[in-house]
Amino acid sequence: MDPLNPAARPPLPLDVTDEELDAAILARLELLGVDLSVLPESDDEAPADRRRILASARRFLRSTPQAIADFRMDPQEVPPVMYPAELGGRGEGGR
Repeated sequence: MDPLNPAARPPLPLDVTDEELDAAILARLELLGVDLSVLPESDDEAPADRRRILASARRFLRSTPQAIADFRMDPQEVPPVMYPAELGGRGEGGR
């Protein structure tokens, strides 16, 4: 991080190959105790297989982290909140 410009960040490496991403994904999953080797390599009848899980993880890594990194919170924005008292007070004769 640049101490003179804390908003600046290093660019994400976008020129990573599928094989490099697969290796990183599998290593990360292994550290978390997830073993994808128990799944079939490619089986359209199965609810999940290695090919689809790795494709989904690659798609996520190539799109979502940059979108999250680009998000800037507006301190003046008030997020929508549901008020349980407003929902529970409705009944006979209620609003």
